[in-house]
Amino acid sequence: MADMAEPETVLRSRVPPAAAGTTLVEWLAARFRYHDAAAWRQQIEAGRVQRNGRVAAADERLRIGDQIAYRPPHQEPRADTAIELLHDEPAFAVVLKPAHLVAHADGAFVQNTFFRVLERRYEALGERPRLALAHRLDRETSGLLVVAKTTAASRNLQQQFTGGAVHKEYLAVVHGVVGQDQQRIDQPIGRDPHSEIAIRRAVVAAGAEGVQAACTEITVLERGTAHTLLRAVPMTGRTHQIRVHLTSIGHPLVGDKLYGRSDADYLRFVQHVKAGGDPSWPGELPTGRHLLHAGVLAFAHPETGAPLRFAVDPPADFAAFVAEHCGVR
Repeated sequence: MADMAEPETVLRSRVPPAAAGTTLVEWLAARFRYHDAAAWRQQIEAGRVQRNGRVAAADERLRIGDQIAYRPPHQEPRADTAIELLHDEPAFAVVLKPAHLVAHADGAFVQNTFFRVLERRYEALGERPRLALAHRLDRETSGLLVVAKTTAASRNLQQQFTGGAVHKEYLAVVHGVVGQDQQRIDQPIGRDPHSEIAIRRAVVAAGAEGVQAACTEITVLERGTAHTLLRAVPMTGRTHQIRVHLTSIGHPLVGDKLYGRSDADYLRFVQHVKAGGDPSWPGELPTGRHLLHAGVLAFAHPETGAPLRFAVDPPADFAAFVAEHCGVR
């Protein structure tokens, strides 16, 4: 779903062929999992869901191409919208994304997203470029994002990312003391078969359904008594790749609410956010977010092909934890 014009938030989506014949409530619960079926039924009965321009009923059977519109009633959770334009030219921009800012509209976050904040930034400058994200960072990951501003640049950057031509480096703080100075984690990733959480990934057998090859190289930078600062270089680009690979070797990210914890813990966090709670989940974890920072991004200029490299230091919360907990052995 995509956000529409302000001030009212309207989320719209078109029914795909595979959903034809299912009921409205079944499709919404399967497609947009930030509400379960019971919660979606409540939203429909409250008149917040329309089908083809009219108020819908929960058990209506859908047809291919039906237009579904949803007007959420909630206040969005807190988000850090202080993005920083580090490099800006007609074809593309490189932007520093803070932690606690989701890339696109997702669940409770609709207007407080990286994409919408960047759109508003350019509107304030009197510009309306054709913005397109070439890649994404998880909501709690800080660091560098490259954003295309033309169709041609978007196509070129997408080809670079899918072709493995983009170099990325992350800083990560993990639980435990990592023994090996350097490791190459070459393990396939797929949906976690032992979890009820649909978005949770895990290292799985190579022949599993939906499995994807994945490789991450890690280097120890500093060791503390109970934590380690790493440089992580993903050689592939899978969902949650660094987080999954680090968990697989017994060293999950500090502050991670999804990996290294139980399903029950994560679902408790989700309910906390749905109830309007602070996404940093104060008092539950040693940090208010997972400590992963996209610090280096290198790619070819989408128009000239010239090599480009951008680097940015981690933010204050990350640096403060490293100073206190790493480098003391």
